[in-house]
Amino acid sequence: LCTAAFLRMEHSPTNLLRKNFNMPDNKSPSEYGASRERYLDLNELAKSVRKYFGKNPVVEAALYGNSSVETGGSYKYDQKQRGGNGYGVFQFDFHRPYYRKFLKKEGLEDNTDSQVKYVYENIYGDQQNVLGAGNAKKVREAFKSDDPEYVSDQFMEVFLRPGKPHRDRRVNATNKYYKQLSETYNESGR
Repeated sequence: LCTAAFLRMEHSPTNLLRKNFNMPDNKSPSEYGASRERYLDLNELAKSVRKYFGKNPVVEAALYGNSSVETGGSYKYDQKQRGGNGYGVFQFDFHRPYYRKFLKKEGLEDNTDSQVKYVYENIYGDQQNVLGAGNAKKVREAFKSDDPEYVSDQFMEVFLRPGKPHRDRRVNATNKYYKQLSETYNESGR
């Protein structure tokens, strides 16, 4: 989408920002200053998460919270793990070779949208064999929950499988995003 089309999207993060909405990290666009790139990367992630997973503050918060920890808060699709194999907005490690095959098979470029689509396809679509059908089902069931910590934990444990979980940081980030998204959706009549 071009920038103008993105700005017209009814419930895009940018339109919500125009309505005095702060992004899930509680900053307004003007507060980013030198971090404008981070703000734009978070917007890209939000747009893709809503495209594939819908408008659900619990799932969104869990995905943003995990991405925040995985990328050190950069939300960059090309983020590389220092001293490891992790890559992208969710720091694909064991997923990385499967993700590369997915890109080739689907004829996609590597970007935030492709990475979120890969996550979606692992949980709901044709890539469930990567996690195993039973594990994909566990994540799907978790995504039905109204408990953001539980959803975050299941996504982390079953999908991401990080070497160093940093659960406390994930839970804090997830809860922060959940609070902000819940308030926003309640104001906008979700």
